[in-house]
Amino acid sequence: MQTPEKKVIKQRTKKAIVTQDNRFIYAKYNMNANEMKFFMWIIAQINSQKEGLFKMCEIPLREIFQIWEWREDSRLDYFYCSQIIDNMAKKVYIEDFKLLDEKTHKEVKVHQAMPLFKFIRYKQGENYITYQLNDVLMQYLLDLKKDFTQLKFDDIQRMKSAYSIRIYNMLVCELKQNRQSLRINLSVLQNILEVPRTLQEYKHFNQKVLKQTAKDINGKSNIILLEIKTHKTGRKVTELEFIFDYKNNDKRITREKEKELRYYNQLIKIISSHYVGKSIYHETFGEAIVSHYYFDENEEKNKLSILAKLRNNEDRFVRVIVRNFKDINTLEKLRDKAEELFYLNKARVMNSREARKFANLFSNPPI
Repeated sequence: MQTPEKKVIKQRTKKAIVTQDNRFIYAKYNMNANEMKFFMWIIAQINSQKEGLFKMCEIPLREIFQIWEWREDSRLDYFYCSQIIDNMAKKVYIEDFKLLDEKTHKEVKVHQAMPLFKFIRYKQGENYITYQLNDVLMQYLLDLKKDFTQLKFDDIQRMKSAYSIRIYNMLVCELKQNRQSLRINLSVLQNILEVPRTLQEYKHFNQKVLKQTAKDINGKSNIILLEIKTHKTGRKVTELEFIFDYKNNDKRITREKEKELRYYNQLIKIISSHYVGKSIYHETFGEAIVSHYYFDENEEKNKLSILAKLRNNEDRFVRVIVRNFKDINTLEKLRDKAEELFYLNKARVMNSREARKFANLFSNPPI
């Protein structure tokens, strides 16, 4: 049973809004999932506490339990709290940008780093952590008028991976600018995420980062990651393109249905012109003649299928599901197998009415 205090914190997590300058979203800072949620929760408090958050603040340990979704009877001992302090104290905001040099009037590159916390402390026996954000960050987190992104803390709270949270931030940033795709250089993305060297090869990055990101975003947030396209230079993947949208976007749903219908129309056109009236052969049911296709757009999965009448039992039909062009290729093999068996079956040709006229073609030649 939830205590009144726990209910209050849960309500706060559902209402909490994280507001960040867009530069902050694409900056470098390396955190694990719990550290990311810890920091995002602190940012979410800025809306209500304003400049007070850049003074010394306290976060109760029970609040940390809830944002991490730990059990209520969990314990943070002195050693674990010390680890949190040490890790968060090392977190640094790193930014690369260009500006116009006042003396030379030429564009120059700038690389700067700023600690996220000015101060963070835990005293043994206390039930809270004391902290103070670096006030240099105020320009990225407070009183933002333009080029900023807001997201609900509730949409990242259940994500398993820090990479998922970072990429989710980027996608929401693009959606707020009415863009449903993000194309980014693979090395640049890995640099922003501070991916370790062991995951920089694309097959490992895809397995450990991208697949978990898609799982987290699609299952636990308010947006849907429709596709991650790869773009290659030669044989090497060098760019990624994320295709995404809000889950409840009516225009997207309509657009997807229209796209799906066009796709099925292509399949239907191929079936009508190349398979209806043709024989197919399958080892399970033998030879059958495709009589017609059946399409129902209201079906969830098996929208399109063909019905084929068995040659040895004309009262019986078999149904073959067609979902994609791979299934069309399978149909082609079944049709080719039926044709092959027809021409190899000498007895069948001999017994057919037309073939009897040419029976001498199969008789032994005179000696």
